[in-house]
Amino acid sequence: MAAVVGETQIVESRVLRAPRELVFRMFTEAEHVSNWWGPRGFRTVTKQMDVEPGGLWIHTMIGPDGTEYFNEVRYEVVDAPHRLVYEHVNDPYFRATITFTEKTVSQTEVSFVMEFANRKLRDAIAESRALEGLADTVSRFEEVVSTLGGEEFVLTRELQAPRELVYRSWTEPERLEKWFGPVGCKLIIKQADMREGGHLLYGMQFPDGNLMWGRWSFRDLTPYSRIVMVSSFADEQGEPTTHPMAPDFPLETLSTTTFEEKNGKTLVTLRSRAMYAGQAQQQFFAQFFESMTKGWGGTFGQLEAYLAEEQKA
Repeated sequence: MAAVVGETQIVESRVLRAPRELVFRMFTEAEHVSNWWGPRGFRTVTKQMDVEPGGLWIHTMIGPDGTEYFNEVRYEVVDAPHRLVYEHVNDPYFRATITFTEKTVSQTEVSFVMEFANRKLRDAIAESRALEGLADTVSRFEEVVSTLGGEEFVLTRELQAPRELVYRSWTEPERLEKWFGPVGCKLIIKQADMREGGHLLYGMQFPDGNLMWGRWSFRDLTPYSRIVMVSSFADEQGEPTTHPMAPDFPLETLSTTTFEEKNGKTLVTLRSRAMYAGQAQQQFFAQFFESMTKGWGGTFGQLEAYLAEEQKA
């Protein structure tokens, strides 16, 4: 999590599982930056990006409500792949230093230091959710870099229920237990910490008594519109494990579920990508899409039945 440091700084640091040259390129090429820059729910449109001393990066960040935030950045130091220094030359004014430290050939520590003119300005920016925004930005970057090169599983379903009820059915354990999982399975929730940074540890009990454990690690819970989480199979203590019946399945997947209200109904969109997966795992994951579609079909059927009963009550 980003933090205030000293009198004038905001700092965030994260070790990423990606080589330094790739990480640096994703910070300095407009086609990549647009996929991750900004807090969750924002998108970034770049008008100009000249990554060289004296060059400008002119971009607009567009918030979830459509509000546009103009930004102009002037680069001071471009030392590939080690360091970037730039000035944010429109309000709010600050100087940023981003360093890229190679921990191993496949791990890079990225450190952001935002330097403000005085403590008063730094504190005002921090109080405007800049800390959360910076942490969000780095998390979004990690998610993008960890899923590069793989195919995306996408599934949509329109549900006959208001968005708030659908979202709560996904995020309240006592509701989740009543519908989630393959047809014929019983969901057993062992641990439920339903917040950003929290985890859900659950077991799927099959009709033959076999129990399969899984874990959700929440990255974003935005009522009533979005859930972002890392999903994995797990042991009973919550440690990620390989798929018990498919060892080539990726160890972790990044899943984003969005909820869009449409005239009292809810359009649910599921998106999932393999994380930190080799080519063989990526291919296996893509071949699994048909099976995942069938499995989710049964699960959604149970959710629809549950929502219908809830609305009768």
